[in-house]
Amino acid sequence: MEKLNSQTALDLLFKDVILKKEDLALDKNRWVRHCIYVGIAAGRIAEKLGLDGDYAIALGYIHDVGRKISHPNHVIDGYHYMIEHGYVEEARSCLTHSFIDNNIYNAADKVSGPQERFNFMNNFLKSIELTPYDNIVQMCDLFCLETGFTTVEKRMLDIYVRKGIYDTTKPHFNKVMELKKRLEDKMGCSLYDLFPEISKQALESLDDDHNEIIRIFKNFEEEKGKELNKK
Repeated sequence: MEKLNSQTALDLLFKDVILKKEDLALDKNRWVRHCIYVGIAAGRIAEKLGLDGDYAIALGYIHDVGRKISHPNHVIDGYHYMIEHGYVEEARSCLTHSFIDNNIYNAADKVSGPQERFNFMNNFLKSIELTPYDNIVQMCDLFCLETGFTTVEKRMLDIYVRKGIYDTTKPHFNKVMELKKRLEDKMGCSLYDLFPEISKQALESLDDDHNEIIRIFKNFEEEKGKELNKK
């Protein structure tokens, strides 16, 4: 099987989901639009790093392809979906994109689900070395919306407000910011310099968004402390 290219990846993303142009605008297909922006962003970062931009675009396109099967299980479903289509190496992006530094606890959501599935993902993550492409897609997943690009801080704040805070949330955020800095050091510029489409409002609220995230973490830790004192 040849290396996945961006057109084939887009075809797989659209398969059985986007049957006509109008389908892309449907609310239920927001995740597809998100994947497209992740692909575009991944391509820009890869090219800045001297990597294969088209391959990065392809991996960005398919990172959430499992959502066509199941939103809650999209990580593992996407992995198996890509393997079924003959893309064994590329399938890893469906799984690695959710877990910073290959740590299953470094995820934005609460780690849950059947033990068998957890064990499979955890063992897989421990068995591989992350590639620059893995890191790029992980990063792009965290500042690309279905409407375009925003800051990592605004995207993470939105996720935390919508999905809640867990014991793994603060470590995950710290790892996200470490990943962002590593990529910026390699690129020799700010991540946001590559994305002039990011709104002026989002950029101007960087500090406020970051401080709000820290405040949320502090409140969570205080409430957790109160609960422990009651026991």
